[in-house]
Amino acid sequence: MVRRVLAALAAALLPAAAAAWPDKPVQILVTVSAGGSIDLIARTIGAELASRLHQPVLVENRPGANGNIAAAAVAHAAPDGYTLLATGGSTLNLNPFLYRQLAFDPVTGFAPVTLTAYTNFILVVRPTLEVNSVAEFIALAKKEPGRLNYGSAGNGSLTQIATELFNSAAGIRTSHVPYKGLSPAVNDLLAGQIDFMFDSATTVPYIKSGKLKALAVVGPKPLRALPQLKVLSAYGVKGVDVASGWHGVFAPAGTPADIVRRLNTEIVAILKTTSVQERIVALGAEPASSTPEELARRLARDLQTLGPVVKRTGATLD
Repeated sequence: MVRRVLAALAAALLPAAAAAWPDKPVQILVTVSAGGSIDLIARTIGAELASRLHQPVLVENRPGANGNIAAAAVAHAAPDGYTLLATGGSTLNLNPFLYRQLAFDPVTGFAPVTLTAYTNFILVVRPTLEVNSVAEFIALAKKEPGRLNYGSAGNGSLTQIATELFNSAAGIRTSHVPYKGLSPAVNDLLAGQIDFMFDSATTVPYIKSGKLKALAVVGPKPLRALPQLKVLSAYGVKGVDVASGWHGVFAPAGTPADIVRRLNTEIVAILKTTSVQERIVALGAEPASSTPEELARRLARDLQTLGPVVKRTGATLD
């Protein structure tokens, strides 16, 4: 799989002249609804990238189908550097195992540009739920199997996979309520319409203000934004950290190599600025960047390891 991805990357980065690029606005399609960490990081990058490229950078949300709508649009866009994809890893490393058919190939359909962040899911509950620890939560879930309900970013999303792994590891059963993105799920959690969720970033301000209660993080490491939270494995709940994710930027396959390199250089420079890193940390994510080749290798590893995880959870779409 790794060789296949690297071969696809080499084919995607075809040499070509791009002396005039960019001479018109660049568009970033986001796989989720407005307000989530993928969206907010994309908008942060877009605002900074516009000043570096001296062209407008338009960020458009195209949520739905676990990111497939935006991904397909980018995969089939002209490979000229004017259409980019901002996505969480699950669109490319989980969807091949959840859908019988995709309108794009996660390997050959894209030219990787760079990682933008790592995610570390937070186990967060509504403030009126009478639990204050992982042990109390598990005890309540065991006492009333199926009563507690959880929100996710959608059927087959990494947040669902993380929760089902948690349920299995903790020996509990809870009910799934899928949403189109994390933001609407968070809104219902705040309103007490759902009991808990695994959130990648958007609940951090509500946790700090006391509007929501956080019990732990998936791991494998603590979260800089919430250093007081221990990882689930510290409570004996092991194996959930394979659901830790990432965000990245991709161009259509066949985008000229010099354009991909220019995009990588500019976006990585943006991601390494102190102000942008502070914004990403405040969102509950971990700042990251990479070469196109490093992102390709990460995707290849994920495709090898996450397939068995999806099968074990029984998650499916279509």
